[in-house]
Amino acid sequence: MSLADKTVVIIGGSSGMGLAAAKAALAEGAAVVITGRSEERLRSAREALGSAVRTVALDAADEAGTRRLFEELGRVDHVFFTAATLSFDPRLAGDSAAVRAAIDTRFWGAYYAAKYAAPRMPPDGSITLTTGTAALKPIPGGAVVSASCGAVEALARALALELAPIRVNALRPGLIDTPLHEKLAGSPERAARRIAQGAAHLPLKRAGTAEDIAQAALFLMQNRFTTGVTLTVDGGHLLV
Repeated sequence: MSLADKTVVIIGGSSGMGLAAAKAALAEGAAVVITGRSEERLRSAREALGSAVRTVALDAADEAGTRRLFEELGRVDHVFFTAATLSFDPRLAGDSAAVRAAIDTRFWGAYYAAKYAAPRMPPDGSITLTTGTAALKPIPGGAVVSASCGAVEALARALALELAPIRVNALRPGLIDTPLHEKLAGSPERAARRIAQGAAHLPLKRAGTAEDIAQAALFLMQNRFTTGVTLTVDGGHLLV
């Protein structure tokens, strides 16, 4: 199914995987709307993508803001939800309010996006929600992160039935080299070392790229017979 003249909304599209998906959708002829919390990153994204893209400042966990976004857009053909907050709490010792952000952004943000986008979608529309391999292979100190990923995958399966014939799928990335790693590691150098160490254990011996995920996201938008699945794009991470 062509994306030409389709409206694609990417929640969390100002950097990394979302930005790559926006670029790929634009190349397919789609009208693309990206959201992000940072005005600075949105400006950078617009410079990278060109004036054809529409940018909207939005915290994905803001239900009222998400409702306004889709009310203003009217018809929407595809939604790709990539927003996430990573909150770690080793041995459940973290501040509960802080770690709750992982659920608020990834799960409730995905729920709000689906809730307000679906009524404005045609029958051949699609919603793709992003999770992570932590759903099946937990990260030490990341119990809430793992739980949020698992919850979104269950949500996608349930919504595939509730919203049919609109298609709903989940995309489960593994180790992907994006700017998020620099934020977590504290510096580009430390991030590069961590990525290299992780990649060395993968069957493919490399980390994934944002473009790898973008390609998978567009497949889920365009394949009309795929719904209720979780597509893993992890370079073999779950095998080792």
